[in-house]
Amino acid sequence: RIFLWVAGADGLIGGIGDRFAGRSCGARAVVACPRASRGGRRCVRMAGRALQVLYILWALAVGASVSVQLLATVVINRRSSSPTYHAVYISSLGVLLGGIILLPQSFASSAPWKRPKRWWSTLGGMCSLPAFCCIPAGAMLGIQLVLLCQLFAMLSTALVFDFRKGDIQRSDSLRLAGFGAVLVGVVTDNISAGSSGTKFSPVAIALLAATFASGVGYALQAKCNSRLALDVGATPRAILISAAVNVGASLPMGAGVYWGLEVPLTLDLQDWPLWLWCGFQSAFYTCSLAILPGKLGYTTSYLTLLVGKLISSSVLDALGVTGKVVLFDWLRALSLLLVLVGTAFFSGVASSRPPQQRSDGADGADGGDVDSEAQPPSSCTAEESEGAPLAALPCSSRTVGEAGGLD
Repeated sequence: RIFLWVAGADGLIGGIGDRFAGRSCGARAVVACPRASRGGRRCVRMAGRALQVLYILWALAVGASVSVQLLATVVINRRSSSPTYHAVYISSLGVLLGGIILLPQSFASSAPWKRPKRWWSTLGGMCSLPAFCCIPAGAMLGIQLVLLCQLFAMLSTALVFDFRKGDIQRSDSLRLAGFGAVLVGVVTDNISAGSSGTKFSPVAIALLAATFASGVGYALQAKCNSRLALDVGATPRAILISAAVNVGASLPMGAGVYWGLEVPLTLDLQDWPLWLWCGFQSAFYTCSLAILPGKLGYTTSYLTLLVGKLISSSVLDALGVTGKVVLFDWLRALSLLLVLVGTAFFSGVASSRPPQQRSDGADGADGGDVDSEAQPPSSCTAEESEGAPLAALPCSSRTVGEAGGLD
C-alpha cells in the first residue's frame, strides 16, 4: 500500500493548490490559475518536483528489486545438490506464485471476457520456458551478466521485428548505433567477468545461451500477451493465462527432472521470507510499471529502472552474495556506461516517433510489434497496455507476469 499511496500523492498536491488558490484548481492547473498567489504557485511547483523525486526513487527501487529477486531465487535454488536441474522447480513455482497474486485483480476487472481471436496469443507462457536457466546462470556467472544478456536479447528481437515491418530506415542510425553500443557493453562485461576469475566453461556458455533465449522468449511473450489482453479484456487476465500455460508446459520438464534425472524438489521452511519477497516483488513490479510511465514518461521510467538494475547488480556481484564474486573494475564501469547510453539511444529514438496506424485499428496487435511506438500505459487495461514498448520488459527469470505489462 505504501507505493500506491505515493502514486496517489497528486491529490495531496491538488489540495495544496486549492488551499492557496481559494478555488478548485488541480496541482497542474493551479500554476496557471490567476487567483492563485505567487507563494501558492511556488509551493505547488516545489511539491511537484518533490513528487518527481519520489517517483524516480520509486523507479530505482523497482529496478533494484529485479536484481534482488534473482538473488532470492538463486539462494532458494542453492538448497539442492543439483541446482542446474532443480531450477526448473523454482522457476515454475515463481510463475505460479505470480499468477496467484494476480487472481484478484484479474477477476475484479469489469471488462468482459472474450475468446481469443488468435490462437498464438495464448502461447505466451511457452515462450519463457528457458527462463529457468537464468537461476543457475546467475549463480555461476553473476547477476549483472544475466541481466545484460537478457536485455541484449530483447533489444535484438525488437530490431528483428522492426526490420520485418520495414520500420528501420536510414534515419534510424542513432538507434542502430545504440544497439551496437549495447552489444559492445555486453562483450566488455564478459571480459570484465573473465578478468575477475569467471570461467566460461561449456556449461556456463550453454546457460548464457539459454539466458539469451529467455530474453527472446520474453519479447515474444510480450507480443502474445498484448494481443491476448485485447481479447480477454485486461492485462492481468492475459498474464494469468500466460502463467497457467507456462506452468502447464513446464510440468513435463519437471516430471523429467524428478523421475528421469532423479532430482527431488528441495524446499526449506527457512526460505519463506524469500518466497514472500518473490511474491511481493512480482506484484510490486507489475503494478509499478502500470503507474510510473504515466508519471515520468516511458524513456525516463525505463532508463531509471535500468540504472537501478545495473547499480544493484554491480553491488550484489561485488559482494559475492550469489557465491560468485565479480569485482567492479573500470571495464565493468565502461560496460555499464555503454549499455546505458546505447539503450537510451535505442529506446529514445523509438519512443519519439508517432504511433503508426494499422489497418485493423489495433496498433501492433497482429504485426508483431514488440517495441511499439505507442505511449506506455498508465493503468492495467487491455487497450492501454497494447502498445507497451519492449525495452521495459523484465530482465529476470522470476515471473511471466511482467512481460505483458509495460519493462
